Amino acid sequence: MNTSFALALHTTTTKLELAIAKIDSNSGRNSYIIHKQQSWELGRELSVQLHDCLTMFVGDLKWTDFAFLAIATGIGSFTGTRIGIVVAKTLGEQLDIPVYGIDCDAIIARAQQSEPNLSLSESLLAIAYDLWQVGTYSNWQAVLPIYEQ
Repeated sequence: MNTSFALALHTTTTKLELAIAKIDSNSGRNSYIIHKQQSWELGRELSVQLHDCLTMFVGDLKWTDFAFLAIATGIGSFTGTRIGIVVAKTLGEQLDIPVYGIDCDAIIARAQQSEPNLSLSESLLAIAYDLWQVGTYSNWQAVLPIYEQ
């Protein structure tokens, strides 16, 4: 069986949300299920606790098993967004996997289209999975949000 994983990081609010999807490409068409998800109310401690939360959350999975990453790019907390983007960019670059940056409006819209509503991290994963499925390759440079003046 050919199984890989995808990781979503949502850091644009005071709550850190992480989700991992298990991708099964054994069948003719890839499918995924949410492997696990968790959130932490970190407030201003996001920069201090993100790496510990991420390490604990990934657990025994190997980093090389990840097929792609998804990161929320805002609008939201400027500092939280930038911290999440740096982590996603670094992981994507080191693992040589796609990093999909998704804006919060798209994440919220997708979450509200499902019944019951998806969590923000589930919605983020769903959007990135769709992009990954059609072969859209995104590198970390495409993830940087551009704020208009």
